[in-house]
Amino acid sequence: MLGLKLRVFAMYIVLLVTFLSLIDMVFNLHRFAFAGEFLILLALMLLGLIAAIGISSNMRWAWILIAWLLGFVLADMALINSISAEKIPYFIYIATIAIAGFFISLFSIEKEKAHEAEPEVRRFAGKAKKKEAKVSEKKIEKSFKPGKYIASITGTKFHSPKCDWAKKVKKSNAVWFDNKEDALKAGYKADDCVR
Repeated sequence: MLGLKLRVFAMYIVLLVTFLSLIDMVFNLHRFAFAGEFLILLALMLLGLIAAIGISSNMRWAWILIAWLLGFVLADMALINSISAEKIPYFIYIATIAIAGFFISLFSIEKEKAHEAEPEVRRFAGKAKKKEAKVSEKKIEKSFKPGKYIASITGTKFHSPKCDWAKKVKKSNAVWFDNKEDALKAGYKADDCVR
């Protein structure tokens, strides 16, 4: 987990330095170049904000967006540096930081792919894990023999088998009960479809 926090912090620094430098470069332009680049800057900053929010939750799409964003920012900086009357003396340093951020994001995408291969049980969050532990403690066995009521090991309610929600329960997560009392003892609440 420390590795993720460090990568996210490093990416925040990369985004901050890169965008501050891009702002400085854009405000050194004149007339039409400034107007066009200013609009591009606003769009990039909005995308950067969205991606920054996403990487704080370690979302794969956010790391992909950051990689594309930094690639585009690097190309835009090179364009601005080439059309600018004054060459930017720190362009190489900023380009190096943007490239480092690009590779951090690529590394993070690969890390996220590795997490996708983990067993599904590890991916359950808080309440679902507790529910699964509670269900397994009470020696409730999953069976594919339909009973009168169905619940999911990841859910909080039990349903009548004809209920629309009951039809959405995965077969691998299904827990069947012969009566309401057993379902209530297992910690489930009755859904509206249960009479």
